[in-house]
Amino acid sequence: MKRTQLFVNRELRWLDFNERVLKTAESPNTPLMEKLKFIGIFSSNLDEFYSVRVGSINQMEKDPEHHTPPKGVKPRILMKDILKRVRLLSGRMEAVFQSIIVELGQNNIHLVSINELNSEQKDYINKYFNSKVRNRLYPIMLNDKKGYQYLKHVTIYLAVHMFNKNNPENFRYALIELPADVLPRYVRIPSRLNEESFIILDDIIRYCLKDTFNIFDYDTFNAYTIKITRDAEYDLTEEVTKSLYEKLSRSIRQRKMGDPVRVVYDKDMPAHLLEYLLNHAQLGKCSNILPGGRYHNARDMLGFPRINRPELYFKPQPPLNHHQLDMKRSLIDQIEKQDFLLSLPYQKYDYVIELLREAALTPDVTAIKMTLYRVAEDSSVVNALINAARNGKKVTVFIELQARFDEKANMYWTSKLSQENNISLISGVEGFKVHCKTCVITRQEKKTKRRVALIGTGNFNESTARLYSDHILMTSHTGITNEVNKVFKLLDSSFHKFQFKHLIISPFYTRKRIISMIKAEIQNVKAGGKGEIIVKINNLVDENMIKWLLKASRSGVDIKVMVRGIFSMATAPDGVEESHITASALIDRYLEHTRILRFHNNGEPLYYIGSADWMVRNLDNRIEVLVPLYDKSIRKEIEHFLNVHMTDTCSSFSIHSSSFNQPLMMEGDYREGVKCKVRAQQDLYNFYRRLAEKNE
Repeated sequence: MKRTQLFVNRELRWLDFNERVLKTAESPNTPLMEKLKFIGIFSSNLDEFYSVRVGSINQMEKDPEHHTPPKGVKPRILMKDILKRVRLLSGRMEAVFQSIIVELGQNNIHLVSINELNSEQKDYINKYFNSKVRNRLYPIMLNDKKGYQYLKHVTIYLAVHMFNKNNPENFRYALIELPADVLPRYVRIPSRLNEESFIILDDIIRYCLKDTFNIFDYDTFNAYTIKITRDAEYDLTEEVTKSLYEKLSRSIRQRKMGDPVRVVYDKDMPAHLLEYLLNHAQLGKCSNILPGGRYHNARDMLGFPRINRPELYFKPQPPLNHHQLDMKRSLIDQIEKQDFLLSLPYQKYDYVIELLREAALTPDVTAIKMTLYRVAEDSSVVNALINAARNGKKVTVFIELQARFDEKANMYWTSKLSQENNISLISGVEGFKVHCKTCVITRQEKKTKRRVALIGTGNFNESTARLYSDHILMTSHTGITNEVNKVFKLLDSSFHKFQFKHLIISPFYTRKRIISMIKAEIQNVKAGGKGEIIVKINNLVDENMIKWLLKASRSGVDIKVMVRGIFSMATAPDGVEESHITASALIDRYLEHTRILRFHNNGEPLYYIGSADWMVRNLDNRIEVLVPLYDKSIRKEIEHFLNVHMTDTCSSFSIHSSSFNQPLMMEGDYREGVKCKVRAQQDLYNFYRRLAEKNE
């Protein structure tokens, strides 16, 4: 069988994932104002894709000796395929945005252009510009003497062409950096009764260009957007004597100066202005120079002002109380009596914060150990750890400095924690990221140590806990808690290899253990029994794992795969329609982030949750933890959770080769006021709400 029949390129499949995000913005199931959010997510995703993945492909093409392309990948051909696909998707995004503008207007919500302003709105904009915007603008006059002009990564610039109509040869160019980092991109302006009107910050600046450049004797001012995406990868291989912290500090600064990997500009920009910018900003060698619309950085739609129209948004789903945990009693005592599963964002993250606060105050708690990957900006988790240290607890923290795009924040928290007594910071190891989500709290009663542990699928981050679907196991199981404690010994001993009976740990055991469980399912079928595997993860890329799933499928093992992001398997690759693999992807109001594995195991199912996706990096190059679920009630809950996801018809897409990226929902299955059969995230919220109400 040819390799191309088994696997699909990960970069192209990532674009397929982002297409699903775009389709969600196009869907009639998505409330109007939420469509803007998905457009913003699509745009933000694309920026990251270019800065990381396309940046890597550029490096493969320029320096294959140090950046070896994967087997069978030709960087130049792949780049052409990416460019072709991005143009199609970007065109669709522009089209759906225009349709959203029309639909907003039908709901008396108007995004007003300069030409549509009435006199009251013009007065408001002039006042707003002079009070809020003017002192944030620092125009740069362009001329040949200045030479090179640096343009920042994913920052919007207005390229200004000013001239006299009667003498167009007398002109000047200027650049204005859009201050969208300190001012709202979408500004509410006066409107008629029962209407809402907004103008984009770009147009406020355009409207006031004459005032901005009032020292020049020009009568015509035109401004066109241009945006640069730069390579965000950094190199940590040099300067062996420097610490990882020092190297990262330097490399983050270098990231801002990375090679341009995409230039997007207003397609109406005059050719002479575009040529000037490309030359003077040294952008001409960029392989992706794309014409676009008048407005860029649609990701700013994520911050679109809230409209007082609840029917235009998802119905509120405030986090619920856990149906078994009682915040008014000691959480440590409760966890010591039984296991609990926290299901986010359906249930409150407060239980994690409260557990850490309790540990900080409880006299017989002697130690807290925790891994942190992405940390909230004003982290209650970190502040609770600091409080514990100040109360005399021995606190051990591993903060992953190499968490992409969060390096700066994590370095800040590392510096802050290092200033505290009683806090030990475990250093990272170059080439390996610590991606596991673990915490262990130790109590000392006379000569006896007792532990409770948290093992999660997502970060200990109260901000993302409101947006991501994740699970956290809270347990006092002696075998598990001792092995979680052993994970920290592993980290503190430069990855010394330990033996684990309960936890599955990357990079040492995960690949072998999962393959072993797949083999067992194959043997069960061959012996006349049933074989079934359910995999719910973010990304399925690893070729070896894909081969084993395909082998199990051909042996008669029923395989159900739910993958939110990259899905590199070609289902039914040999053309056999009776494939035992079903594959789907769910995109909805919450980011599906939880990783769950279920093996039939001859009627005694094995359940695991954890931090690892099925990618080479997660299996071979990171510290990851998968934990078994032993509690019967938790298994029952996870079984229900999986069943609801597998039967979703409203928010899921097929990722079979024959119907790839097609919604599972039938046309007309969901209309305004008519509920479709299963909408997983809504139905799960109702499930957890009923549990909470039953136990109140």
